[in-house]
Amino acid sequence: MAVTTTVAPVTRLLQELGRRGFKGQARTARAARVVHATDNSIYYREPACVLEPAGPADIATALTAANQAGLPITPRGGGTGTNGQSLTDGVVLDTSRFMNRILDYDAARGIVRVEPGVVLDQLNAFLAPQGVFFPPAVSTASRATLGGMVGTDASGKGSRRYGRTSDHLHAAEVVLACGTPARFADLPGDAPAPDGPLGAAVRLLRAELPTHAAEIARVFPVMNRGLTGYNLAGLHGRDGTLHLPRLLAGSEGTLAIITALELRVTPLPAHRGMAIIGYADTLTALGAVPDLLPADPDAVEFLDDVTVRLGKTTPAWPVLEPLLGSALAECGGYLFAEVAGDTPAEIDRQLAALEQVATAATPAVGIRTTRSTQEMAAINGLRKDAVGLMGKGKGALKGTAFVEDAAVPPDRLVPFVAGFRDILAAQGLDYGMYGHADVGCVHVRPLMDMRLPDHRARIRPVSDAVARLAREHGGLIWGEHGKGLRGEYGADYFGPQLFALMRRIKAAFDPANRLNPGKLATAAGTELALDRIDGIAFRGARDQRIAAQDGYARAVDCNGNGACFHWDSAQEMCPSYKVTRDRVQSPKGRAALMRDWLHARETGSDAAAATAETALADSLATCLSCKACTSQCPVQVDIPTMKARFLAARHATRPRPARDHLLRRMEGLTLLAARMPTLANAGLRLGRGALARTLGLVDLPRLDRTGLSRRMRAAGARQLAPGAALPAGVDPHRAVILLCDSFLAPFEPQVLEATARLLARMGLTVFHTPPLRNGKALQVRGFQAAFARTQQRAMADLTALATTGLPLVSVEPAATMLYRQDFDVLPATALPLSLDRFLHERLAAMPRAGGGAFRLIGHCTETAADPANLTRWAAIFDAAGLRLTAHRAGCCGMAGLFGHETEHREMSRRIFALNWHEKVTQDSAPPLLATGFSCRSQARRFADTPLPHPVQALEQALRDTG
Repeated sequence: MAVTTTVAPVTRLLQELGRRGFKGQARTARAARVVHATDNSIYYREPACVLEPAGPADIATALTAANQAGLPITPRGGGTGTNGQSLTDGVVLDTSRFMNRILDYDAARGIVRVEPGVVLDQLNAFLAPQGVFFPPAVSTASRATLGGMVGTDASGKGSRRYGRTSDHLHAAEVVLACGTPARFADLPGDAPAPDGPLGAAVRLLRAELPTHAAEIARVFPVMNRGLTGYNLAGLHGRDGTLHLPRLLAGSEGTLAIITALELRVTPLPAHRGMAIIGYADTLTALGAVPDLLPADPDAVEFLDDVTVRLGKTTPAWPVLEPLLGSALAECGGYLFAEVAGDTPAEIDRQLAALEQVATAATPAVGIRTTRSTQEMAAINGLRKDAVGLMGKGKGALKGTAFVEDAAVPPDRLVPFVAGFRDILAAQGLDYGMYGHADVGCVHVRPLMDMRLPDHRARIRPVSDAVARLAREHGGLIWGEHGKGLRGEYGADYFGPQLFALMRRIKAAFDPANRLNPGKLATAAGTELALDRIDGIAFRGARDQRIAAQDGYARAVDCNGNGACFHWDSAQEMCPSYKVTRDRVQSPKGRAALMRDWLHARETGSDAAAATAETALADSLATCLSCKACTSQCPVQVDIPTMKARFLAARHATRPRPARDHLLRRMEGLTLLAARMPTLANAGLRLGRGALARTLGLVDLPRLDRTGLSRRMRAAGARQLAPGAALPAGVDPHRAVILLCDSFLAPFEPQVLEATARLLARMGLTVFHTPPLRNGKALQVRGFQAAFARTQQRAMADLTALATTGLPLVSVEPAATMLYRQDFDVLPATALPLSLDRFLHERLAAMPRAGGGAFRLIGHCTETAADPANLTRWAAIFDAAGLRLTAHRAGCCGMAGLFGHETEHREMSRRIFALNWHEKVTQDSAPPLLATGFSCRSQARRFADTPLPHPVQALEQALRDTG
C-alpha cells in the first residue's frame, strides 16, 4: 500500500491504541511489515501495520481502534499458510509472540485451555506427562499455532482415526468485529440466543440451516477432508444444537478473532509401530492404499522418490538409510502405515496384518516394519520436512505451493493423480508429491521458477484445471490447508444457494468486511469482491528484479515454511528468535529483509535503499552466526554466510566500528598473548573498564598459564609443524595428528592435553600441531579478503599435514565445523575428523574405566549439522564402561564474541537461561559435560560452574581406574 494512502489511517490507529491503553507492540517500521508480507505461499502483500497483542483486552482494543481508523484487520498465527490466508494490506494481528500461554488443564474433563499463539508441539509436550495429547498432527507442528489450526480446521496425519481440529474444539473465546467479547460453544436448540451481535447470528443460523439441509447434504462430499469454510454440514445437530465452535473452525479469521481456546484431549497410545512399504512408482503405491485400509492403520502417509531424494540431504538421513536398506532407498513411491495399541503384542499383530495385505495385493518392492521410536521419528521427520524440502527442488525450479492439498476419496487417488500429472505435463512442469494417502489428500508441488513471467502465468490455468479435476473425482481443491486466496473457487463448489448463505453469515458477524476481507466470503449487501489467485502480487515478481545478485541466492530460496520458528528452546535454530519471539530476528525474517534490501537497491530510490539497508543491519546485529539455519532450515537458508557478505558490502562505503579493527587482528594477538599469559591476563584484568567503554567488550576469557607446549609435553605428545616430515620409525597405522586450534590452544589447552593422554592410552603415538589459525572472526565480521587469505593458509597447512598419511583430529566443534562447512575445496584426505568420529571408529581400542554416569550437551553448530555426534559420544562412554546421557539444549548464547559484546550481553544471558541454566545448575543430576569452548565459558560466566569436556571426564575416569 502506498504511503500516501496509509499514513492517516495508521496514525489514527496508533492514536486510538494509545488512548485505549494497548499493552502489546504496535509496529509500523518497514522491517516488521516486510517480514509479515509473506507466508509459505507464492504471494507478497505488505501490511500497513503489525500489532502484537499482549492479551484479550489488547485484541478488543485493536479491533475497536482499527474500526475507528477504517483499517481491516487479519489474525496471524504461525505464518505457515500456503494460500496467503493471513496476508493483508491492512493490519496484521500476530498472536504468536505474546499470547502463547497454556492457561489451564482440567484432567477430569479432558479439556485444556490455551491462548491462540500456543504451538501444537508445545501443547503436546505439556500434555504428554498427563498421558494425553491433542491429535491433529500437522507437518508444521513445531511452529503451527492452535489459533491458526482452528482458522484452517487443520487435520494432518492420522485424521482417518482422529478427525480434524474442529472435532476436538470444545469452545472458543473470541472478540467480534465490533470489539465485543463473545464465547463460541455448543448451544442447545432450546437455549435462548445470546445478547448482542452473536445473538443475531444465532437466530440467522437457526432459521436458515434447516431450510438448506438437503442442499448441504447434496453438496458436501462424504469424505474425511470435508468442505470447510463455515463448516455448514456440521453446524446443526439433529437435536437442534448449534455447534458454534465448528462455525469458527475453518473460518480463517473472517468471523471473529480468537483470544482463547478450550480443546478436548485424547489418551496417548501406549505403543506405536510402522510399516515402510516401497513400490516401483508413485501410482503403484497409491493404487495399493485401498488394499491396506482393511488392516485399519491409524494413518498411511506417502512420499514420492523426488521427496526422498531431497531427504537424503538432511541430518536425519544417517538414521533413515539403514532402516530403508539399499532396495527400499531406490523405490519410486513409498507408503508409511502407522499403527497404535496398548501392548507390544497388539502392535506386532497389526504390523503382521499390514505385511499380509501388502504382499497379497499390489506387489511391493520391499517392506520393513519397526517399533523403534527413533526410526519412526526419523521417518515422520522426513515426511514433516517434505513441505520445506520441496523448496530445494532442482536448481532454480522449486516446489511451489498453490494446488498442493487437493483431496479425493482414496479409491479415486490413482485416476486423480494420473490426471494431475497430465495437467502438469501439458504445462511442461515436473513435480514432487507426498501426503496423506489413507484420506486421499495429496500434496503436489509443481517445480517452478516464480521469477519467470511465463511460470507465473501458469498459476491460473493449472489451478483452474486441478479444481475441475478434483470436482470430477468427487473431491476438493483444498483438502486441509485452508482456502485463503483460493476462496474464489468457493462459489463453484458450494453453489449459489449455499454461497449466498455463507455471505449472509459473514454479514451477521462482520457487515463491513473488516475481518480478513476478501477471503472465503464477503458480506451480503456489500460490493467487495473475493480476492483472486492471480490478483495479488507474486513474491517471485519482486525476486525477479534481484535474481542476478551474486551471493544472496539462499535469501531468495527462502520459501517461508517457517521451520526457524520452532517453539522448542532445546532445538538449535534460531537463538535470537527463540529468546525474542520476534519474527524480524529469525532466519526467515532476515532472508525477507535481505530480499527487500536487494530489491530496493535495484528498483528504489537512494533513500529507500538506505532504509532497507538499515533495517537489515539491525536484524543481522542480533544474528549469532551459529549456523544452525545452515543445517536445520530445509532449504539451508545460510544467514551467517550472507550476513558476512552484507557486512563486507556495507563497510565498503562506510567506516567500521573500532572494535571490528581489533577483532580483525584478534586471532593473531591472542596467540601472541598466549606466549606470556600472566602478563596478558593482568592486562585484561586492569583494562576491563577501558575495553567495555571504548570497544564494548566484556567478560573476555583468561589465558591458560601453563601453556600448550608444556601440557602437550607432559602428555607425551610431540609437535609436528605443517610440512614437516614424520620422525623415522613411526607406524602410520598407530599414530595420529591432533590439531590445536586457536580457541583451545590459548584458553583451554588442558582439553587438548586430556585428548592426547586418552589417545596415548589407546596405543597411539600422538603428534600435535602448533596453534593453527582458522579466521572464524574474520568470516563472521565480513572481512572476506582477509578470511580468504587465512582460509588458503589453513587449507595449505591441513593438506601438508595430510601428506603424512596420519588422520587429522579436531577437538573444538567451532573449528571442526568451520573446516567441514566453509573449507569446501579442502581435499577429502585433508578434512579433519571430529574427535568423537575418530574415537567411535576405534571403540574396540577404548580402555575400560571403573564406572560412572555423566550428562552431555553438544555444541549447537555441530549438533544441528550432525545430531549423531551425541549418539557417538554415548557409544564411546559405553565402550569405556561409563554411562552418558546426551541432551540437546539449543544455543548457550555465547557464539564466539557475540556474548562478549556489551550490547548483546543481556540477550546472551537470556539465551543461556532458556535451556542451559537449568541443566547446568541441576545439582542432583550426574555431572554435566560440554563439547564447546564457548559453552563452557558461558557456564562459568552465568552459572559460576566449570563444565569439563567429555574427553576430560573420560580420561579422568580412566586415570582413576588406574
